[in-house]
Amino acid sequence: MTKRYTAEFKQNILDLHNAGLKTARELSSEYGVGYSTILKWCQAKTPDSKTGLTPDDYKVQAKRMKELEEENEILKKALGLFARK
Repeated sequence: MTKRYTAEFKQNILDLHNAGLKTARELSSEYGVGYSTILKWCQAKTPDSKTGLTPDDYKVQAKRMKELEEENEILKKALGLFARK
């Protein structure tokens, strides 16, 4: 079964890692979180050098773009209905 961690807990782990106080391996053994899990959390918060977006930011942007495309399609259909009248 997959463990769920709170956003606050994840941020505390990331803060310790980013400050250079502890390595991912030390944090893993101290807090009982998988080493690969901590590395994934770090990668998710690391911005891309080209776009400046983190993978989390990219997901948010992609979701927003999809919503806007759906709204656009609805408005196009509505415009077509009003144009017929």
